[in-house]
Amino acid sequence: MPLTPNKQAELQRALQDAMADHALLAAMPDLQPMAGTPPLPAGLIADGELHIVRHKVSGCVQFVFPGDAGPATGQTLARQSGWDWIVQATINTAAQMTQAMIDKIEAHHQPERLLALRHGYDQTATTAELGAARGHKVLLLVHGVFSSTRGAFGDLDLQPLLERYEGRVFGYDHWTIGRTPQQNAMNLLHRLPANANWEVDILCHSRGGLVVRSLLTEGMADIARARAGRIAKVGKVMFVAAANRGSPLADPDEIKHFLNVAALLASFSGGMGLDLVIGLARMVVSLGFGQPSVQALASGSALIELLNRSGTLLTSASNYYARANFDYGDSVLERAGSLISNALIDSANDMVVPYDSVLLPEAAPDADHMLSFGSAEQKQATVWHTDFFRQPATRDFVLRNLA
Repeated sequence: MPLTPNKQAELQRALQDAMADHALLAAMPDLQPMAGTPPLPAGLIADGELHIVRHKVSGCVQFVFPGDAGPATGQTLARQSGWDWIVQATINTAAQMTQAMIDKIEAHHQPERLLALRHGYDQTATTAELGAARGHKVLLLVHGVFSSTRGAFGDLDLQPLLERYEGRVFGYDHWTIGRTPQQNAMNLLHRLPANANWEVDILCHSRGGLVVRSLLTEGMADIARARAGRIAKVGKVMFVAAANRGSPLADPDEIKHFLNVAALLASFSGGMGLDLVIGLARMVVSLGFGQPSVQALASGSALIELLNRSGTLLTSASNYYARANFDYGDSVLERAGSLISNALIDSANDMVVPYDSVLLPEAAPDADHMLSFGSAEQKQATVWHTDFFRQPATRDFVLRNLA
């Protein structure tokens, strides 16, 4: 399964961004698999540079990071998969990225905005549309890391939800590599009319769970002040593969593994943007592995600890969860070729978020508030982190419980 035209465009956009920033040292112009492509020349894998490599057959994109390279790297990759890896690009990591560069990468992918989903996934909600929802029940969709409203929720059938909420369904497109969840929450609030008084239900995915928790916490005075008058009441909140307790892959020692997992998923899923994953890889090797936007997602981060000990507008009786325990080693993803280990996270997980980390601390939801693919003890090989909304069971769960 080679890269789709959309994924090829994302990869090209990432390389063009690197070229504009004078960071691109070399790139192969042809993205299509090429018969007879020679093995990786050892000289192309140099320590101190970020290498974007691509599996010649499947198209799977992966990274060789500074410090991982060395004289034997090319030979190791060649032995691993029968000489099937191509060096797609070599990035200079000595040049420091700026916030303006990071913003440009995210802006190329999507603008930050509220979408009026009754018009589809491309139209920004007008002030009049936001104001017309004043005092009414509203559904808000909040996507996860490297994603967008279309990427995360595009497999949902929106029409029944639009009918139930009388057209008042909005998606929040926001940046995830150059913004923290707290900044996302504040930016969302500032896009609402000051007297919106929304009564809001929320459907979120992945890192979107931390954005939602930041939006509804009582532990951040600036957010609480901005929320007053804009959100009057919180109804049902659905956390799908949400990183409510973070992910160990976002810890500094594991971030390289996280980026290769993300690159694998982004290679084959519309739920993640390949250009954004490459952008974050460039950022962390340029600026260090402890960036605030990444740190917030780590297990036990300062943000998560603050959210755990603070009051919130969330109520346990109105929270819903969907999670998965995924068997990577027996899946189509594993057969696509990658440079990641079969067991990145020791506990049950969906490749990004641990199975138990989807639940809020001390949550004990009723069975009808839970959707589980596999169990803590039993893995399954069908549903992974970016694949939830393709499942009929997830779509049924959402429609059964919202509105």
